[in-house]
Amino acid sequence: MLEVVEHLLALQDRDQRLRNVRLELQAVPAEIAARQKLVTDANARLEASKARAKAIEVEKKTLTGDADAKRAQIDRYKNQQLQTRKNEEYSALAHEIAAAQKQITTIEDKELVLMEEAESLAPAIAEAEKTFTVERTRLEGQIATIKEKEANLTARLADLELERAAATAGIDEELLERYERLFETKNARAVVTVEHDVCSGCHMKVTAQTSLALRSDKALVSCPQCGRILHLPL
Repeated sequence: MLEVVEHLLALQDRDQRLRNVRLELQAVPAEIAARQKLVTDANARLEASKARAKAIEVEKKTLTGDADAKRAQIDRYKNQQLQTRKNEEYSALAHEIAAAQKQITTIEDKELVLMEEAESLAPAIAEAEKTFTVERTRLEGQIATIKEKEANLTARLADLELERAAATAGIDEELLERYERLFETKNARAVVTVEHDVCSGCHMKVTAQTSLALRSDKALVSCPQCGRILHLPL
């Protein structure tokens, strides 16, 4: 194998590692954001349950006030009945009393529904708080692990960049540019093997002339189809 091909393979190894590390680093913010969103969403659900519990208490107080007002109204109507001597007025007041009593029944039914909801909501909130605390601790631990991984990846990236710079030493500038262009456009595989006269990059059969040139091992050989730099299996 040509020495320059060995250099390019060493460089490609560093570049592929660099690419993988950079991709992992790029994914870190999304990983952290996803975990943070889980915490935020869990907290939002918990707060919504608490807010509903408070709203129920407010509604219950309002309904209690409405019922008390209706009872006071009924007492006034009854007093008025005692004071009137007209049958029409008495009947009208009786009608108002019946209507008020019906409204009180409706209010009490609503109060009952709210009380049942509050009773079922209380243990649900307690369980949700417990679950949220556990989930928050777990997710915060995951976030800390991801951040630690990010720090390790950043350090690894710096090391690989130094290794990459060293690996370019001795490679002709024009060839380096060609290699880099292939690396970027050919899915991080600029230098590939030929096995059974087939390019492992594009999976196309190479010409007999290309195979002979490879075996002679005198100059760089490129795939006629994809342009990748070729070498025989190690």
